[in-house]
Amino acid sequence: MRKNKEEYIFYNKNGNVFIGLATIMVFLLIIMSIIFLNVSNDSNQINNDAIDSNSFNYMIQDYNRNIPVLGKDIMGKIANDTIHNYVPCSDSPNTIKKRLQEKLDEKNEEIGNNNNIMMESEVLSVYNGNNPYHVNIKTHIHGKKGNLEYDEVIESVVKIEGLKDPLPFLMCKNKPNLSENGTKIIYHDSLEAYFIENNLLNPYAYNNASSPLIIKKCPYDPYEHHGDGHTLKNCIDNGYYHESADGACYLCRLEGKGVCNHYGLETFIVPNKVNELNFRSISSSDHVIFNDHYPGENLGFYKNGSIYEILFLDDSHRAKYGVEHLSYI
Repeated sequence: MRKNKEEYIFYNKNGNVFIGLATIMVFLLIIMSIIFLNVSNDSNQINNDAIDSNSFNYMIQDYNRNIPVLGKDIMGKIANDTIHNYVPCSDSPNTIKKRLQEKLDEKNEEIGNNNNIMMESEVLSVYNGNNPYHVNIKTHIHGKKGNLEYDEVIESVVKIEGLKDPLPFLMCKNKPNLSENGTKIIYHDSLEAYFIENNLLNPYAYNNASSPLIIKKCPYDPYEHHGDGHTLKNCIDNGYYHESADGACYLCRLEGKGVCNHYGLETFIVPNKVNELNFRSISSSDHVIFNDHYPGENLGFYKNGSIYEILFLDDSHRAKYGVEHLSYI
């Protein structure tokens, strides 16, 4: 009897131990499951936050990259309007600023609707920098999504290469019969009328003259190398533009100004080909035709048989382009 009682106590103690261990194991499993779920949720939240952050940052970067694209498109449309209507743009920086603001407001609403991001932007200024082939835009941008936020004033650069030059059309608007073929402007007799109107030297010298339509930066730098070999002819055939301290910047060209206070650009207006080099007219650099009216000497820069391709250049422009020694090539 005593033996049975001892066996009962032994088994009872062991059973309690097993039950206790099992309870502890279940409790530990529950604790581990809770910890695992919390870690998993935290990991998912971190991943979601990282995805949201990456998406937000990409949206901001894309937004910033799009500003100079919109700016260039706006300037291109303004140039086309002035060319077709012969009406200068009034206060081109503020006109560009206003139109860009309208585009950004539309973009902000679209981003809010599609991406649940609050975007606000203010175009602060449109201005010339040190590079005449650039127009600069300063914009204050604020974006917010949940706990993510962006607030910066950024400066964007619009590269004007590839845009049309409206200045010749605006300067010759009193006799608007210029034409263009996609790369060049043909003046027909509009420059002759401009010369007569302004009582300039030898109006007939620029009958059927031509000049570039599209802004393209001249690669021949320094400019004195234009006097080497056929460099000047290659420059003219390709319709390149050059930096000029007293030429008109692109913003002023949109306003019909042949000269301005900014660091600007100039290109060559090329007279029709001739078979003699014995007359003078106004210098062929566009800003001196359209504003300063410097007299220039005849320069035959290329000869084919008895026919010369010519420019009229004053002494300062002959020195600038390194062609003081040329009469013909």
